[in-house]
Amino acid sequence: MDSGNIPYTPQAVATVDRDADGDAAANAYLLWQDAAAAFALALRWKVEGNTSYADAAAAILTSWAETLTSLGTTDDQYLVAGLQGHELANAGELLRDYAPFQQSGLASFNSMMQDVFLEKNIYFLNHLAGSEQNVKHFFANWELAQVASAMTIGNGTGNGAINNAITNIVEEPDTGRPLGQGQEEGRDQGHSSLDYALLGVIAQQAWNQGEDLYAYNNSRILLGAEYFARYNLGYDVPFENYTNGIVSYTELGSGSRGSVRWAWEVLYNHYVKIKEQAAPWTTQYWNKTLETWNGFEIGSGAYGSPYVSGYYDTMGWGTILYHLNDTDVAAARAAYSSSRSLAQSSPVPSLSSMPSSTSPPWEFPSSTRSVIPSAPGDSSISDLPTSWASEGPSATSIKSGPNHSPLSHHLHGHKDLCRRPL
Repeated sequence: MDSGNIPYTPQAVATVDRDADGDAAANAYLLWQDAAAAFALALRWKVEGNTSYADAAAAILTSWAETLTSLGTTDDQYLVAGLQGHELANAGELLRDYAPFQQSGLASFNSMMQDVFLEKNIYFLNHLAGSEQNVKHFFANWELAQVASAMTIGNGTGNGAINNAITNIVEEPDTGRPLGQGQEEGRDQGHSSLDYALLGVIAQQAWNQGEDLYAYNNSRILLGAEYFARYNLGYDVPFENYTNGIVSYTELGSGSRGSVRWAWEVLYNHYVKIKEQAAPWTTQYWNKTLETWNGFEIGSGAYGSPYVSGYYDTMGWGTILYHLNDTDVAAARAAYSSSRSLAQSSPVPSLSSMPSSTSPPWEFPSSTRSVIPSAPGDSSISDLPTSWASEGPSATSIKSGPNHSPLSHHLHGHKDLCRRPL
């Protein structure tokens, strides 16, 4: 495979360490930079049709597949397994139908994802590590990252993790509306924002796989998003004391309050545009993120230090992947209504019967299709107009996953999706 005119050189190494471990220096930044580049390059190929981008993305994934054997030995190996695991798997899913990658790269990539990443995801979720003697020892983002990765590599659902991430239901001042207090709200807002970025990934992957985790437990993800958004827009929210036996919080953690992270396009477009649910704070916070980034949601590696993981923890690019123009909304709502009618006429096992993070063991098939947050299903986004990059906003509805929910993809004139972080 030839990367053509795309000047990106993979940085694959045999062992990745997120933190210094003995004589080993921290080098996980090499993996999170390459995972971000692979996803952005593959996405740009899907939108523009230029195979040079696909070749460059495939070269990155193949290089790591042929080189990586270990994620280190400290507990931070699980963060790498979850955060970079779901990013790599989604990049691989974008390239799944690219013939050169299918012929030379996909098999070794699948083996790496199962043997190096999925194995760690499941080990963590089954609470087998010695440091997990208390199953809630780790913060919510650790568990959510494992769920996101395991779902992407091998399918499955993560409804139990939603309850662990949004622990308390409180009443909004003045209105009495329910809000969901997140597990990390007493810690700080930076980690809380990561929780909602990962919850969006998990819910959308489940949606594409045929399960509506957005609706789980009275739309608990939305209740949590409303709580987080209200507080980070500068308004007060109630706080209930929280402890998991190891950490205890008696007040909100205000660190990083008001900062933004790419997460809100998928939440806003699903709850407000498709389902027409009331989400006033989510809507305002979505607008704030767009204002922050000049009208669209950016993604991993688009800004910030390439050595700081917070700029690389989730994929982003939500405006391209999930934004629905007004002309698309009617079709999206019709597809949702149709899927609900079908579900009512053909009952399926309840979500409560599916594996949760608190009900081990987690088991996933060893060779099931991973699903990107807006998988093209039976209609390829490589067929979209290549003129989007120069013509600005445009939209074409495509089918997504088993529910065939139309999603729209936009480039909004942004030509630097694949710019390598400096």
